[in-house]
Amino acid sequence: MNGQVRSVDGKTFDLAVIGGGMAGGGIARDAALRGYRTLLLERRDFAYGTTSRSSKLIHGGLRYLELYDFGLVRESLRERERLARLAPHLIRPLPFVIPVYRGAKRGMIMIRVGMKLYDLLTPGKRTEHYRTMSRQETLRCEPHLEPRDLLGAGYYFDDLLLLPERLCLENVLSARRWGALVFNYVEVTRIQHRAPSTERRRLRGASREPRAESPEWQIEARDALTGEGATIRARVVVNAAGPWVDQLRQLARVDQGRRCLRTTKGIHLLLPQITNHAVYIAAKRDERMFFVIPWRGFSLVGTTDTDFEGDLDHLAATRDEVHYLLTEAQRVFPSTRVCEEDIFYTYSGVRPLAFEEGGSASALSRQHKVIPEGEGGSFLSITGTKLTCYRSLAEKTVNQVGRLLGRPSRCRTHLLALDGSDVEETIAVQLWADVNNLSRRTGLEPEQIQNLLATYGRRYTTVLQIAERAPELRERLCKQNPDIRAQLLYAVEHELTETLRDFLLHRTGIGTSACLGKDCCGEIARWMGELRGWDSRRIDQEIGDYLDEIALGQRFRHG
Repeated sequence: MNGQVRSVDGKTFDLAVIGGGMAGGGIARDAALRGYRTLLLERRDFAYGTTSRSSKLIHGGLRYLELYDFGLVRESLRERERLARLAPHLIRPLPFVIPVYRGAKRGMIMIRVGMKLYDLLTPGKRTEHYRTMSRQETLRCEPHLEPRDLLGAGYYFDDLLLLPERLCLENVLSARRWGALVFNYVEVTRIQHRAPSTERRRLRGASREPRAESPEWQIEARDALTGEGATIRARVVVNAAGPWVDQLRQLARVDQGRRCLRTTKGIHLLLPQITNHAVYIAAKRDERMFFVIPWRGFSLVGTTDTDFEGDLDHLAATRDEVHYLLTEAQRVFPSTRVCEEDIFYTYSGVRPLAFEEGGSASALSRQHKVIPEGEGGSFLSITGTKLTCYRSLAEKTVNQVGRLLGRPSRCRTHLLALDGSDVEETIAVQLWADVNNLSRRTGLEPEQIQNLLATYGRRYTTVLQIAERAPELRERLCKQNPDIRAQLLYAVEHELTETLRDFLLHRTGIGTSACLGKDCCGEIARWMGELRGWDSRRIDQEIGDYLDEIALGQRFRHG
């Protein structure tokens, strides 16, 4: 179960983190590592919102140099290098090609200067330095590029994040190992400030540091799966609800009629793979840069950037948004002849950017902010989260929490691995695991062993131990994917997996593969039902909910 929220009824915490995406998970982990009594509440599943709908990149943000946001680029590049060291099973170096065409706004000189700055701002570079390529070399690298007016290309590296949902989960599970209490499917229904006594106010006023001396926030929460409720107290509340930040501020009555967020929508298309490298190029329609990224046998094409005020729980790409990206991909790669029928699926997300009046959505800063509100500034709202910088955002936030508690403590998240081990020694498990020997010993195919290494890092051994319990646990869950039944058992026993959607979309890559898990979701639901004690009605509901979720990725086909 998700931990049964009634178990924390009446308890007091140093901080309550509301929102279990990349920011919330990172903050909970950092706080737990510093010894603060930490509670994490997520309304749906971990990584449900913006985290699972990203461009799958850990990157410095080459485009931000055009906005003269050198501080954000420097921070992003530093965090990129750290995350590659801390979670090597999930992060891979990814070469990028930036084609340059005659008459383009961004010419070869501008591209060369930008890549030079990118290299200079990168600490301890792991990959080869940038370079430029001639027209002939560019077409050898990417033969499907439009050859007319092609002058050459820039070549540089960023990183691919294989499964953002897994990186978020690694943070959440690490937070739990260090003492945090974490719950998914728990919705906050009320937040009320409880003013401290006059004496405590006097003591606080005499202190050099602001301190949350008493349990000042009372939080009422409801388990979305069982309906059970709990009332919790916390000295500090961290509002890491992503696109729902302003809704939570209104619930806590700290907003004073002001907005924190400007929400912008981005969509992605999944096409057959049409490039060898990631290609980064300006759209002809509006000069906005977009990516074509090789990811798990697809080409991931994205993204759009438009203001959004709609339903955050039922996001879907529109025909116009799909047409925009598809038309640009057809223009840049004409020989591939990709068309709408080639789109496997789409996905959509909303960015919780710091509010700014006017200007285009693309020009908004991605710099994160920690906004103190409420009595003594003990309600902290997070905006502008950039996935690459979630760890440094968490450090900044928990530093502020420490000051509010009057117990500052040193951050350690830049030292401890995110591969399931929480140790300072970080090395890619793929470098020392003998895949062929493991394959012979377990009877699993090398592809399946590699999948376990890339999914679980050093925790792969636990999954293998489960697989050795019975032959059927080594069977594939899906004919088109390498995942095995032992992973389902592991997810239920160790990874807070509550629903079929959690497992297919956030614990494995089955639901984001070409088949979308349509052929296997029924059987997996029945197996999961045996583990969870579901009746036939609940199993049917789980299958229906999952099919409804993935149908959002096909909605553009119906207008």
